[in-house]
Order: sequence, then structure tokens, then C-alpha cells
Amino acid sequence: MTRDETVKGFDFHCHIDLHPDPAALIARCDQERIAVLAVTTTARAWPQNRLWMQDSRYVHAAVGLHPELVAEGYAEIDMLEKYIGESRLVGEVGLDGSPQHRSSYERQKDVFARALAASQRYGGRVVSVHSRRAARDTVSLIKGHTAPEDVICILHWFSGSVAEAVRAGDTGCYFSINPAMLTADRGRTLIESLPRDRILTETDSPLMKAGHNCSIPLETARMVAELAVLLSEKPTSMWEIVRSNSLRVFRFAGISFEECT
Repeated sequence: MTRDETVKGFDFHCHIDLHPDPAALIARCDQERIAVLAVTTTARAWPQNRLWMQDSRYVHAAVGLHPELVAEGYAEIDMLEKYIGESRLVGEVGLDGSPQHRSSYERQKDVFARALAASQRYGGRVVSVHSRRAARDTVSLIKGHTAPEDVICILHWFSGSVAEAVRAGDTGCYFSINPAMLTADRGRTLIESLPRDRILTETDSPLMKAGHNCSIPLETARMVAELAVLLSEKPTSMWEIVRSNSLRVFRFAGISFEECT
């Protein structure tokens, strides 16, 4: 057994800083050995997130500017580009074509394109991407501004069509799956269409609910069992698929868990 196998779960999209007690959740993830890509919604939030997570072996901060916040946070784009030079994890960035955010859509495209271009310029970046009602434009910008050998883009909670997922996969994208996708017919159909070697897990915690409670990163282990049933895999085989994919993505960003005990 290698030391990598000490990791018990992977959460590729979690808002640690939106939890009531971020430090306590980070400590619990370390204790339970859950590897987390902790996204931020504003660039100015990244320094504090980095401080919270600087001593964690399993929880790692990403710098982002959420498309829903571009209308009020557009001035942070220079800060975002600067911090991308310091962080090999980027997110949450992307596009949101929902009616309430259409007025900022052109600015969203500008922010996303510049974030992708900065990630490509520095290389070795992993980017967690929001693409609600904007799958076509999202994938086009990824294809136009990055190369998969330099930047890995993860489509978080992807809700586009199967055809759009195929196009995204051809562009080199990965897909992070959360509990809501596993309970919706459309989400299940999409998951079944994905290449096995591009599947990752996420919670979107605490924004996603688990029953009456907020979800937490520790729930990713249960998700692997549900994925196994959906994809007709043995639980051990499904875990190995998720584990192998996850370690590959983290290593791309220079993050290894081999020293974790």
C-alpha cells in the first residue's frame, strides 16, 4: 500500500470560507483525510483562505471571482490575475447565463478569459469552473485560452447537454460530480455519458443541502458508493477510478499526499 492510499475522499469544489467555523472544518478534513480544493468567490478572500489552510495537509485554497459577483466585483480582475501567479489552484471562475446575471455576461466573459489566459501563462494550474446556462461559451473560452497540457479545467456541477459534455471532454475538461447530480434524472444521464477517467467528486458545501443540513466534504465517500451503483462498477473499482483521477489532478498542481500520514 502506498501512502497516497491514506486519502479517504476528495472534494474538488467546497466553499470552506462560507462555513460558520472554517478552521474547525479544515481540522476535521485533516483528521478524516479528505483532500479538498477550497474555492473562493472573490479574489480579496484568497489571502485569508490561504492563511487558514497554510498548515493543512489536505485542504488547499484556490483563488477565484465567481461569475455571479462580477457585476459588483469586476474591479478585482487585476487582483485575480496577480494571485493566479501565486496559486496553482483557481476557482470559482466561469460564466453564468441565468437571467438575473445576463446584464454582466460580457464582463463575465472578460474576467473568465483573463483568468484562463493567466492560468495558461503560468502553467500547471487547476481551474474549477462554473458554467450554469453557459456551457457552449464556457467550453469555447477554455478551448481558446488554454491547452490541456498546461491547464486542467474542472467543470463544477455541469448542467449542460450530453453533447456539450462530449465537447468539453474533447477539450480536456474533467467533471466534478455532486449529490444533486446523482439524484436528478438529467444529472444521472450526464454522468453515465462521461469518460471514467474524467470523473471527480465534489460537495459544493455548504451551498448544497444534505437533507435539512449543509453538506460537508466527508460525504464524498458516500458519493463514490452511489456512483458505483449508477455506473455498474464494483465499489472498490469506483473508488480506484475516483482516487486515480483525483491524485492525477492534484499532482498536476504540484500537490501530493505521499507525505501525509
